[in-house]
Amino acid sequence: MNDFDAIDLLKKKVGVPFHYRFENERCVELDLASQDYIFRGLVRHHTQAEKSEILCVIAGLTYLERLNLRSNMFHSIPDYFGNLTHLRYLDVSSNHLEKVPLWIQEIQDLEHLNLSANEIGELPSFLSKFHNLKTLRLHKNTFRIYPDEYGVFAQLELLNLYSSRLKYIPSFIFDYSKLRVLAWGVTPIAELPADIERLQELECLMLQCNCVRVLPESLCGLKRLKGLFLLQNKLRELPEDIGNLEHLEHMTLYQNELAGLPASFENLKNLKKLNLAWNRFEELPPVVMSLPKLEWFGFFYNPIRGDLPKLKHIKEVILEK
Repeated sequence: MNDFDAIDLLKKKVGVPFHYRFENERCVELDLASQDYIFRGLVRHHTQAEKSEILCVIAGLTYLERLNLRSNMFHSIPDYFGNLTHLRYLDVSSNHLEKVPLWIQEIQDLEHLNLSANEIGELPSFLSKFHNLKTLRLHKNTFRIYPDEYGVFAQLELLNLYSSRLKYIPSFIFDYSKLRVLAWGVTPIAELPADIERLQELECLMLQCNCVRVLPESLCGLKRLKGLFLLQNKLRELPEDIGNLEHLEHMTLYQNELAGLPASFENLKNLKKLNLAWNRFEELPPVVMSLPKLEWFGFFYNPIRGDLPKLKHIKEVILEK
């Protein structure tokens, strides 16, 4: 069966439109995820027998470079997918997978891998063969160890380990010198290592829902940082030089234990969105009045005493929830 016939057969079996792309006579992209509902794959509610037939057809598209099977409740993806050796992008998230499919090791040079929102209890060492991996999404799984072998991901630009069961951040993660996005949340970590400063390309740091009490001063050396998400931790103060993060645009400190902000905070001239809600502020920190680009400000659930000054320079202010 050629690729044109295979796609025609998939159209009948899937029953709704889906994205695919050809180069000459070869299908190189296939997407069975819904573009309208992120949590609903296009064959999510097909029977298991129908899904097996669909997977069998897909496995014959041996020139695929991009494959998205997100949110289809496949539970397992058969070993004959090892024929898809040309894949560069693979998304098998939200499929109730209990382990990383062994056939993935047959892929020649994977660059983007999404294994998130499954039930994976162990990460295999064979993923370390993908030295050119740029994005790795492993969030919302049950594994407890991030293997040392993964220290080879020198090209990694995005790493998502949100809602994993890891108890600390492995030191070799700070060797990912090209990392632009790091997500680490819903874990018991109580401190952020000072080595965070080594991630000089970092633009977005998400550390929500941990137990972090203190941030290292070295955090203030991340000059490219644009987004800093520290909601639902146990922070009582911020680093004195937090104002050095001059490119910061979005900062979320919702539900911590802050009662004040450092004087240097007024240097965050590019800050557009700031959430200080659910902390211990008894008055508005004066530095907030010195942020010229601030467009959104959350300040609800604080034990405010007296009246707040007018904040007309801010487009949207949330004082009650």
